[in-house]
Amino acid sequence: HARSLLSSAVNLISSNHPFWNRSRGSDHVFVASHDYGACFHAMEERAAEDGIPEFLKRSIILQTFGVKFDHPCQDVENVVIPPFITPESVQTTLEKYPLTGRRDIWVFFRGKMEVHPKNISGRYYSKKVRTVIWRKYSGDPRFYLRRHRFAGYQSEIARSVFCLCPLGWAPWSPRLVESIALGCVPVIIADGIRLPFPAAVRWSDISLTVAEKDVADLRTLLDHVAASNLSAIQKNLWAPDVRRALLFNDRV
Repeated sequence: HARSLLSSAVNLISSNHPFWNRSRGSDHVFVASHDYGACFHAMEERAAEDGIPEFLKRSIILQTFGVKFDHPCQDVENVVIPPFITPESVQTTLEKYPLTGRRDIWVFFRGKMEVHPKNISGRYYSKKVRTVIWRKYSGDPRFYLRRHRFAGYQSEIARSVFCLCPLGWAPWSPRLVESIALGCVPVIIADGIRLPFPAAVRWSDISLTVAEKDVADLRTLLDHVAASNLSAIQKNLWAPDVRRALLFNDRV
């Protein structure tokens, strides 16, 4: 639907205004918040096959998708931006669960975790990373893992020390920014992910990165961080420059 909608918008603009035709879109900016950005599809194989629409290839794309290797869905001038998190929801959560509150959840993740992953066109959801997390740690009392939706999801983040941010179909997730906004250390498990604004945000100071192949060693890795530099990372999450870069409203 996004392709046809944008195509209609471009046709309307080019028919009624001189700006598009003057540069064929090179001075226009579009936002693409789909799993695979301006390819506008949730499945990587289909997204890569479709590619970026020709009418967008001269424009600048702001997209939440980004990887450090060549990919058809970033074969255009693009900037990786953080996912949008509503400031009202963050503010409401922080009022109920302030920064100084007790964090009684050690490791948190709520989301889709397939016990028996399905082979879909030769691919498995999250490359089976979430399945490994569930199988390995669902019985561990220090891991608060839930597979079903919950309206109070942000309150769980605000109570947590570490928040897992594993890939799904795509490498990025709103969890990354939600975790930072609510003071939970994000644990990024998505090989090759390109994170927003690396010139402004020192990601190694505010997050942990775990290779997909090492996900079975999560507990050991997190215990090591807790015994070394956890407090420094937690403090960095609240730095004003970090919040200015990643939140669309930095007053929260």
